[in-house]
Amino acid sequence: MQNSFHIICDQEDMRLDVFLSEQLSITRTKVKDMVEGNHVRVNGKIPKASLKIKKSMKIDGEIPEEEPLSLTPEDIPLEVLYEDEYFLAINKPADMVVHPSFGHSSGTLVNAVLSYLENKSQISNLKSQIDCGVRPGIVHRLDKGTTGVILIAKDSKTQEMLSYLFKERNVKKTYRAIVEENVKKQRWTVEGNIGRHPVERKKMAVLKTGGRTAETTFNVLRMLSGFTYIEAYPKTGRTHQIRVHLAYEGYPIVGDTTYGKKAKALTSRPLLHAYRIEFIHPVKGMPVKIEAPVPSDMEEFIKEHV
Repeated sequence: MQNSFHIICDQEDMRLDVFLSEQLSITRTKVKDMVEGNHVRVNGKIPKASLKIKKSMKIDGEIPEEEPLSLTPEDIPLEVLYEDEYFLAINKPADMVVHPSFGHSSGTLVNAVLSYLENKSQISNLKSQIDCGVRPGIVHRLDKGTTGVILIAKDSKTQEMLSYLFKERNVKKTYRAIVEENVKKQRWTVEGNIGRHPVERKKMAVLKTGGRTAETTFNVLRMLSGFTYIEAYPKTGRTHQIRVHLAYEGYPIVGDTTYGKKAKALTSRPLLHAYRIEFIHPVKGMPVKIEAPVPSDMEEFIKEHV
């Protein structure tokens, strides 16, 4: 069941997502999800969440009913890179979704972590987060096809502290990727705001106006035959940031069917790997550096294209 709404604007020059958030008493994130899911119409047309509203505009749509959060422990093998009483670092495999969502109700990293902690009798804290409707342990995300280091907090307090480190950019992240073409630079930085693609709404893009600040530095590790092996150091953490910045520069990641050119014929996933993460432990105060070995599909690709 969905709740419908019909609103005649009485405001001027306010963002649509802000206006609807206030009018409907829901979060801006929920409004953005509704817009992207074509559940909002302005004067009969599908808008952008950033649309500046005008008086007398007619806004109508539906608020989709939230599915109840249901997370079940599943016995899925995990490669644990680091563990203490506060958090885990997992080497996420390719094609594993981080958190259950529409279309991915099982087989996720969270399902696997719940089982892992249940077997160690350490699941009580995460279960209390589930009962409160919180996404348990989630600190940051990796795309489904991306491999490598991902952190999972064991309790809500640690989750909050780790999330704060990411928000304040006090986490140093190093990714490795193989990109199309031979890169003509050794080290360079891309500073381009990232936001929803103006036409293809499932894609992100570097925008001339709007979007959110995004910055990534890249460094060439090795030239291959028609490809380049690189490292990426994202300063910010926007959706698809590394993939979008590389495609913008003319060097899309090998296997990236969303942003690449030759992707489908080369690999089954984007060859992007979260290689290393460094930060100061939020509780113990000690430096933490965690690395995930480069996966075999990337190593094999490099050998085949030397």
